[in-house]
Amino acid sequence: MPLPAAFCLGFLLLGQILSGQVYSQDNVLGLESRIQTIFSEKSNSVVRVKASRVAKAGDKIKRFLKMGSGFFVSKEGHVLTTGLLPDADRVWIEYNDSYLLAEEVGHDPMCNLSLLKLLEPPNNISYVRVNDSSDKIDAGSFLLGITFALEFEVGPTFGLMQSYEYSFGKRLFPTRMIRSSLALGPGEVGAPVFDLNGRFVGITHAALPDLQSSFLLPAKACKRIRDDLLLSGQVEYGWFGITTSRKLNQTNSFDVVINGFVDDSPAKMSKLKIGDVIISVGGVSIQTQGDLANASFFAEPDTILEFKVKRDGKEIIVPLKVTIRPKNQKTSGPPISTNIEDSNSSSVADRNATDVILSPNF
Repeated sequence: MPLPAAFCLGFLLLGQILSGQVYSQDNVLGLESRIQTIFSEKSNSVVRVKASRVAKAGDKIKRFLKMGSGFFVSKEGHVLTTGLLPDADRVWIEYNDSYLLAEEVGHDPMCNLSLLKLLEPPNNISYVRVNDSSDKIDAGSFLLGITFALEFEVGPTFGLMQSYEYSFGKRLFPTRMIRSSLALGPGEVGAPVFDLNGRFVGITHAALPDLQSSFLLPAKACKRIRDDLLLSGQVEYGWFGITTSRKLNQTNSFDVVINGFVDDSPAKMSKLKIGDVIISVGGVSIQTQGDLANASFFAEPDTILEFKVKRDGKEIIVPLKVTIRPKNQKTSGPPISTNIEDSNSSSVADRNATDVILSPNF
């Protein structure tokens, strides 16, 4: 059985201390103290979220219960969580030994994120400041998650930022995800994650049990979704109406090439052409289909974005007016399962070795 990531990290640090290679005892005690301080400051903003539903199957009544973690994002009692039970009859949170009823303000099906509001919020709520100040974190940075696992008390989980990922197997994510070494168990999805400066990094979003790691939805994406759900109860994503493919270029890397347009889409009505190589969108470099999905995710409807493309050996600028994504259009497959093994039968290694990302619609 593989050892937990946090245990392996601690064992490695201990070995380095004993050999005098890297850290002194003061360094490690300082790190321990920093983790304890952040946990003390942030843990009171984290809650356990539960949802239940009663369904009739023939003559039998079945009761479904799902629980996870969540956290306050406002003084008014708004809670952000992910993977909530669909069509729940009753939603509540456990907070400071109290059971508080909540209602769903809105749900984003593309990222499987929900915003709740307590019916009777307590006074002096401690909440997490959701912003994009920690949007750029480097691989190897320490991460601290604060979760409610199963029916245990709130506790910290420690790990490393491993990489940024745009896909898993054939599934292209709607936006860039953080892969971390936080090994999540039941009840720990939906929890906030912080860096060692105490800044919010993202929300625990899906577990990768085979790798003892997980995916986090970054803070910038959480802020984008929270703001829309607060304003209207739904998220309005920008849409281009482009389908693309990857094409090997002369430098043995890949270009993102336009291979089609959706009827009545912004791209169809623009001066973009099939065969154009996309260089950048809104000044952001496009090197993969994931970069284009990310650009679409953060594009604001009813704004103009400049596409820089290469056509006939020349670079040109083509403006495109972004519209709201129609409900029947998707950038990727269904929302990520909170446990990747739930929706995939083959092993992680097999999938990553053989799958090719299909051409999505942005």
